[in-house]
Amino acid sequence: MGIKNLNRFLRENCTKKSINKVHLKQFANKIIVIDTSIYIYRFLSDGALLENMSLLISIFKTYKITPIFVFDGKPPPEKKQLLIQRLMEKKEAEEKFLNIQSTIESVNEDEKTALLMEMDKLKRQFIRVTEDDIRKTKDLMDLHKITYFESLGEADELCACLTKSRKAWGCLSDDMDMFLYGCSYVLRNISLVHHTVLLYNTRKILKELEMTENEFCQIMVLSGTDYNIHSDTCLSETIKWFHEFKKYCFHKKFTMDFYEWLYKYTKYIRDYDNLLKTYEMFQLTNNKICNQLENIVIDKNNDVKQCQFEQGKIISVIQYV
Repeated sequence: MGIKNLNRFLRENCTKKSINKVHLKQFANKIIVIDTSIYIYRFLSDGALLENMSLLISIFKTYKITPIFVFDGKPPPEKKQLLIQRLMEKKEAEEKFLNIQSTIESVNEDEKTALLMEMDKLKRQFIRVTEDDIRKTKDLMDLHKITYFESLGEADELCACLTKSRKAWGCLSDDMDMFLYGCSYVLRNISLVHHTVLLYNTRKILKELEMTENEFCQIMVLSGTDYNIHSDTCLSETIKWFHEFKKYCFHKKFTMDFYEWLYKYTKYIRDYDNLLKTYEMFQLTNNKICNQLENIVIDKNNDVKQCQFEQGKIISVIQYV
């Protein structure tokens, strides 16, 4: 989910000025958009989908946070190979689970304890979200009069549109792709027990890394995203090339695009056209959903709208009062 090793890179190269654990009370009277599928999977794996989702909503209300939940629509064709790969991994995990289950009664207690732990780990790997899970989650939100949007495409794109248009203050998501879209504030690792999150301040992160938003996105896309999984590049190698690029520009005393430099002077980029196509997916330029959001008004008093997006158009709106 997102760029491999990006979180480790950020934690190792940024200070607590940029990434810090904070209490949710800090977000009082703010609108937070949520990538819902991540938490549906998480709560299902805990065996408590509705219980934990209800608890999450209750926590938001306690701290006067206005949540906007965003549900996934149809994944883009660029993600087809990744979805096939994930399906195979789920089947493999389920087969291992069933094999252990069939033999666990014949082992001693010490071995059984270890195998039960392994089974629990495997079971989390082949969790499948059903239409019924989605419906029950939406029914719960309707009951609590909580706003949710249904995106035509993936939820992270709409989450990014909402934050970049300043209709939401920040985004709650464990998907590292949110940084590529340029979301100002990303909240990760929410604790339902301690009511804390890790707050990532993108502007401060870029300042500490000495990168522009464009350079950061270029580096991460080149290092491999969910949309170019067959890339044979990696984050550490891309960072090395980026430093070489900055040295080159400094000595030559002129500026140049990172991708253009790599393509012209190295063999690191194998498919330049596909790389540019993937990069453009994160720019949200001329994005139909983002354009439609200009007509949506969201406030912090639950006088908010539930919208469904289809082919870039809002096809249904419900006003809660």
